[in-house]
Amino acid sequence: MNVDKNNHSDMPPLKVAVFGSAPEFIAAVGAALKDQSGIRVSLHQGGIQGLSKLTQAELPDVLIAQETQKSPEYMNTLSQFTLTHPGVSVVISCHSKDPDLMVQALRAGVKEFLFEPFVEGEIAALVSRLGVRKSLQSQVKQGEVMAFLPCKGGSGSTFLATNLAHFLASKHQKRVLLIDLNLQFGDAAFFLMDRSPATTLAGVCGSFARLDRSFLASSVAKLPSGLDLLAAPENAADAELVKPEHIESIVALARGQYDFIILDVSRTMDAVSLKALDLADHVYPVLQLSLPYVRDARRMKEVFHVLGYKENLDYSENKIRWVINRSGGEGDLPVTDVNRVLGPAFWAVPNDHKYVGEAVNQGVPIGEMAPHSASAKSLEKWSQALVSSKEPEKKTRKHWFSFLGGPNK
Repeated sequence: MNVDKNNHSDMPPLKVAVFGSAPEFIAAVGAALKDQSGIRVSLHQGGIQGLSKLTQAELPDVLIAQETQKSPEYMNTLSQFTLTHPGVSVVISCHSKDPDLMVQALRAGVKEFLFEPFVEGEIAALVSRLGVRKSLQSQVKQGEVMAFLPCKGGSGSTFLATNLAHFLASKHQKRVLLIDLNLQFGDAAFFLMDRSPATTLAGVCGSFARLDRSFLASSVAKLPSGLDLLAAPENAADAELVKPEHIESIVALARGQYDFIILDVSRTMDAVSLKALDLADHVYPVLQLSLPYVRDARRMKEVFHVLGYKENLDYSENKIRWVINRSGGEGDLPVTDVNRVLGPAFWAVPNDHKYVGEAVNQGVPIGEMAPHSASAKSLEKWSQALVSSKEPEKKTRKHWFSFLGGPNK
């Protein structure tokens, strides 16, 4: 049952979902909220097991659940829901102020408590307070999520992801998190440092119940540039610890803490990679100007169409942004031929084999190894364009290629 009060403001209605097994509980909460403007209430008869049936569109801003049992299963269900959907404020209604129950609920991610019998006006006041909190949180700047993936092995996708992240953190002092999602053979760490990080993504996912801001901050490798790195599992077998719902929760948490979240994604279209692409604001497939790369890029483009990503000429809103690496090499295909197959490229990084090879072999960012090299200058310019695009006073209606002097200029 849905109760939708007219909302005369420009703000979207606050969505409140009520789950309870007792009809009188459902009726009481529904009656308390029926005259409140600016909210949409959905009433669900039954236990919180019904949470798993909610679609993405049905997810509420506020969940009010009746506590009917103190079983571990009840708390585990709540904990899994709050970890997977950290943006939902969870309230449970209890018959007594049991300290043990409240501690368990707080650990499960519960934000507020109601106690039966209800005091007149308290439910409406609580929902109103949570609505204000939600409105304030929505005004907080959210980090941009960028997913890099190779169209073919050896494209240089990891090099671009790691070194662009380095420039954003070191030159522009942005808060940047790099997550290596090449779960079985990821080596992004060794493009930036000469040792293995103490903690990996597998360690975070293996202790997923502990995930919060503090745990994430203690799990990343903090590099001298200011860049934070969440490395791929050290052992290929540990890749099984990483699930799509883990990545969704980590990225959701990171959006509120970082300016940029860069995902170095595997070319394998498994469940984790697809989740990363879904979460990304922009996807950067990386190719080179040779026939095998272009052929695989065309196949990848077909996959993107199947996934429903929109492609058009409005680069500022286009999710898929093709990147050409090592452009200008001898024997390259003409860029015009590639444009006919894929559409205009978003960025081109010049061929700079000597300096790039030295940087990769020593585990040092190209901006430190050879700051005046062609590839370093291109990546620095790219980072500047990204930073400028996030500053309202510097926004422009021009296409992205006006910033970069890429292959179509």
